[in-house]
Amino acid sequence: MPGELAAPLHPEVVAMIETQRLAGGKPRSEMTVEETRQAMLAGRAWQLDPPPKVAVRDAIANGVPVRLYGPESAQALLFLHGGRFFSGNLESHDQPLRMLAAASRRLVCAVDYRLAPEHRHPAALDDTLAAGRWLAGQTDKLVIGGDSAGGYLAAAVALELSPRWQMLIYPMLDPSCGTESYDEFWRGPWPSGEDMKRGWDLYGGELISADRGAFPSTLLVTAGIDPLRDEALDFAAALQARGTSVEAHHYADMHHGFFAQTKLSRSRELIAILAAALAR
Repeated sequence: MPGELAAPLHPEVVAMIETQRLAGGKPRSEMTVEETRQAMLAGRAWQLDPPPKVAVRDAIANGVPVRLYGPESAQALLFLHGGRFFSGNLESHDQPLRMLAAASRRLVCAVDYRLAPEHRHPAALDDTLAAGRWLAGQTDKLVIGGDSAGGYLAAAVALELSPRWQMLIYPMLDPSCGTESYDEFWRGPWPSGEDMKRGWDLYGGELISADRGAFPSTLLVTAGIDPLRDEALDFAAALQARGTSVEAHHYADMHHGFFAQTKLSRSRELIAILAAALAR
């Protein structure tokens, strides 16, 4: 049942939050848009040094800036970064994507889509679709994935591009923000339900539900301490009820956003799982 999967935070996360508190960081809900963007980039302090010798090159995909990691490969991942639609960019997720490309030996294409509030819905979706069509022309085995807001974009574009499978990491799916996990984590720990609602308010967007179309096989990652937990679990259950294959990985002691924080052991465990899936 919703609300029953929360657990105490992993000790590494507790230590990270305490470090941030002692540094005087204020809640994201109190930051301006620009302060939020800078805070997301400052979060790279919780990332390991990038692995050496990963091929990285920037390109333009149907007018959209992208960054390509790793070797040319038959199966390639189109990846959409998180940041609640108004923060995050190629730099915020550069290090974990280098790790993912190195571990999987597969091509990863990160998309620098336009951000809210300067560009509301469907600007990010349009950019993602344009880049996805470009990448689909480079590979015959397309995978689409993303974390948080990027999970929303991945699921929406998957309906248009019919990838081999989709990778959704604690995706934002429901702008109503009305689940029990939203109530449970409305005030935190960071990022809170209040923070998530702000992203929807700035971007717009529509509900992603299992009955919107034929979704591909799905690898779903959820976190126990996350306002988005219940909507992602409900989406997975609805996909399975419709006969769609779902490979679920739930991290009960983790918070929203841990994928990109590669100094955390759970982040590295997750990247290893995702790399193995890409390498199949």
